[in-house]
Amino acid sequence: MNNDNYDDGSLSCLGIPRDESSRHFNCPEIGQQRLINTPFYIVDIISDVKTKYGSDRMLVKIKFSLDDSEADARKFFTGSGEIKHILQHVKDMNKFPRKVTLRAVGNRYFLE
Repeated sequence: MNNDNYDDGSLSCLGIPRDESSRHFNCPEIGQQRLINTPFYIVDIISDVKTKYGSDRMLVKIKFSLDDSEADARKFFTGSGEIKHILQHVKDMNKFPRKVTLRAVGNRYFLE
């Protein structure tokens, strides 16, 4: 029997691609303030998310170590135009995960 055509009854064996328009990250949220001056890895993003704080927000999934499990992942929302601009370019280049440090000056957040 050819293993490429084997149907074990699971959804994963069907190879159905995820719906990019209804994605979410199933992990706890962390505030940007708690991440200031802390290095971490950005694993993925979701753009154009609408929240109670407005539309056009970005949801960012992070890990503190690339070896962290999905249970250790965290997410945060950002409305920073500078952060959104940089991360959208990184996503377009297909270059996640990416190690960064979040910095803040006043209420302006940016990545290094």
